[in-house]
Amino acid sequence: MKKIKKESKLKNIIKNQKGFSLKVFVITISICLLIAYGLFNARSLILGPTIEIFNPLKDTETKKNVITVNGRAKNIAFISLNERPIFINTEGIFEEKLLLSPGSNVIEIKAKDRFKNETKETIKVYYKIDSQ
Repeated sequence: MKKIKKESKLKNIIKNQKGFSLKVFVITISICLLIAYGLFNARSLILGPTIEIFNPLKDTETKKNVITVNGRAKNIAFISLNERPIFINTEGIFEEKLLLSPGSNVIEIKAKDRFKNETKETIKVYYKIDSQ
């Protein structure tokens, strides 16, 4: 009889007057944390590929016929510069030299992830020949 009273007192400590159950609370919090962790790790799949171009800036004018295009790509499986595949390092940094023709030049960088999501960045560069 004393043992039963101790167990019932212990249950009353865990439950308050409104029916709060520590077991249900812990399970609910655990499930919420598990879902949040899964969404955090899947964010790159949800967001898709991203491209950030450092150089050249959009709508720039240059007097040099060779320009270096560099930037960073994340969450990609394939990347191309003007339909030509380029390579990135382990941090996602790319750097490619490009020969410009006189006048307006359009630089297009496309990236795809493994689920065929695609993103594209377009930059216009004007090559002005220095006439002396």
